[in-house]
Amino acid sequence: MNTREIINSIDRERKEQESIYHAAAAKYGLSGTAMWVLYYISEFDEDQTQQDLCRQGFHAKQTINTAIAGLAKGGCVELIPISGTRNSKKIHLTSKGLELVDRTTRCLKAAEANAYGRFTEEELRAYLETAAKLNAFLREEFEKLHK
Repeated sequence: MNTREIINSIDRERKEQESIYHAAAAKYGLSGTAMWVLYYISEFDEDQTQQDLCRQGFHAKQTINTAIAGLAKGGCVELIPISGTRNSKKIHLTSKGLELVDRTTRCLKAAEANAYGRFTEEELRAYLETAAKLNAFLREEFEKLHK
């Protein structure tokens, strides 16, 4: 395989993985972004801000904002103003939101743990190291494009 074929194969695998997550979200009646918002929020004991969620998932601010607005409209989250800031708000899961997390992202996280658990520790470390190295190389090469 030449480099272009390898890049295309990696791209297809990455897109298939995104499709798997999107299909899982759809089974729960959620948009992919709403699922990720719930996923990230449920990772922490303390409330997160929209900016926190954008950093964690590398999503655009408007994309996260739209998902949060939908979850708030559905009564799953409430937005709590942070004193001392212009308009920053903490995103707090309501009891309805906690129930939704239990029915959705907790199940997804369990499925992920089962899937990743099928690899050896060495395979997981190699995958993580390779992915991190690729991201660093891509960042370096793309930065050269702007010079």
